[in-house]
Amino acid sequence: MSSDYLSLAKYSYSRSRQRGFTLVEIIVVIILLGILSAVAIPRFSNVSVYQQASLRSSILGSLKLAQKTALAQHASSVYWLLERSSLDQWRVRLLIDSNTADGVAPTDISPTQLQELIPGNIALSYNVSLSAGGSVTGTLAAGDNLVVMYNQLGDMVRVKTGVVLTSEGSFPDTAQLVSSSLQFADSSSGFCLSLTGYTYASTCR
Repeated sequence: MSSDYLSLAKYSYSRSRQRGFTLVEIIVVIILLGILSAVAIPRFSNVSVYQQASLRSSILGSLKLAQKTALAQHASSVYWLLERSSLDQWRVRLLIDSNTADGVAPTDISPTQLQELIPGNIALSYNVSLSAGGSVTGTLAAGDNLVVMYNQLGDMVRVKTGVVLTSEGSFPDTAQLVSSSLQFADSSSGFCLSLTGYTYASTCR
């Protein structure tokens, strides 16, 4: 009898130590799962939306930097370059040329924050009118680039696509003088570079 009683007491003691979650613990877990589903899951399910916003932000920020650089470099021409390196990678660069007639290609002066590739399989279109008539318009495909030239006043003066970066003669010349703002557009919104070199996170005014 005493051995049966001891074994029953041990079983009851071990059962009491294996208790489940309390109601408070279950509620806390449900709340945490709710927060994760509201914040984290949409980020993973809409990666392209965040990549698109990141590219747009990088373009607008680098265009402002290009204008400031042009204003600071009074004796040089400054170029802003947007390059679609591959289907899902982009790069923004700043280049400078102290003499546009010496046959030497512009020098890359991109700061470290512009040296990282920007991920995203994004359809980005552009459109700008030329003074000589016609326009520079299209959508950047893999391997394409778009170059904007600033003058010493920080104005956007020339735009060209398909520039060979190792050839000074391939960069925008008087044939690519612009007469309108440069309109960009992705799948969600438009943004603009005006003739005076200012950027707008909206369609051109």
